[in-house]
Amino acid sequence: MRKILGLILELNPFHNGHAYFLKEASARAAPDLTVAVVSGNYTMRGDLSVIDKFAKTKLLLKASVDIILELPFVSAVNSADYFAANAIAILNEMAITDIAFGVELDDLARLTRMKEIIDDPGFDREVRAHLAKGLSYSASCYRALKELTRDGEIIENFTLPNNTLAVQYLRSIDKTGRDIAVTLVKRIGNNYFDEEATGPLASATAIRNLLREHQDPTPYLPEICKDTPFIDLATAEKNIMLLLKYRFLSGAAAMRSVLGVAEGIENRFAGLLTRENDYREFVGKMQTKRYPRNKIKRLIMHILLATDKKYEETNSYYLRLLGASQKGLAHIRGLPKATKDKIITSFKNTTDEIAMTELKASRLYDLLTGMTTADNEFKIPIIGETT
Repeated sequence: MRKILGLILELNPFHNGHAYFLKEASARAAPDLTVAVVSGNYTMRGDLSVIDKFAKTKLLLKASVDIILELPFVSAVNSADYFAANAIAILNEMAITDIAFGVELDDLARLTRMKEIIDDPGFDREVRAHLAKGLSYSASCYRALKELTRDGEIIENFTLPNNTLAVQYLRSIDKTGRDIAVTLVKRIGNNYFDEEATGPLASATAIRNLLREHQDPTPYLPEICKDTPFIDLATAEKNIMLLLKYRFLSGAAAMRSVLGVAEGIENRFAGLLTRENDYREFVGKMQTKRYPRNKIKRLIMHILLATDKKYEETNSYYLRLLGASQKGLAHIRGLPKATKDKIITSFKNTTDEIAMTELKASRLYDLLTGMTTADNEFKIPIIGETT
């Protein structure tokens, strides 16, 4: 039986940690073929990607990934559970036999136990009880967890970002009903939230800070990234604020049809927008216990794009092929006809609703960054060399 390895990546940007992960995942799983699902021009945490989706595709092909598929805007700019569910659904359509993901805790038994705790009805009851007392969602989850387990390793690692996603991947894998082998790669080097680069394996956060300050990030990037264009983050963030202010000229009530807008948060937006011009300061002042920083950033992107509420709490994905090696194309040809019929290779003749939303998101990305990516949506996938 052929081994098909699935990966889920954001690459914001592609850095030495990603190169290490790809090398380790391939060495441990020893696949015949590798398939990656990648978030495009936007990320799960509501950030603009500093490299665009087509640059990501070229880099992954150079890194010997055979098939690159897109996690669309409506799935990527979402909470961890929907991000994971849609990414796993795409990989499942590609008939993966294996999956690898990065973690802070490389202990599958404990990650599985975390999954079981989240799925326990008692966990949800405890979380809601703590939320009712005014605690934040993360603090409520932490309190609920401590009431359901005394395992110190689980408690210590439960809220770390890679572990959080790993647990959601495991939950989504269960729902496929298939036996997919899991390979864990422990994160090394800087932690996810480290804001300063202190070694060759710097965090993406630290590298984005360098880019924002117009400093050279190349010591922290693999050689294949040498000619990759980056957006100007500082300019893009100024443009975000300008467009956000424009959107609210029609009034806060007009935002109530947007995905994620609830509990009167639109009024808080309207009030602060009259006093704030700096994007990062605005996000910091907008966050509350119920609306942490990443949720606010996601909400900003959905407001800018006017994402319809119909996508709320839904699994929304498509099979959008961004690129493939010759080996990858051969694998696609061998998939069931029902799967092949779903694959979108260009937006030129499609009427797919998610694709049309994605095209709008690409045009917004270009407007914010000065890039010219949207025209590429109408081109055929990027084909790599045979490996």
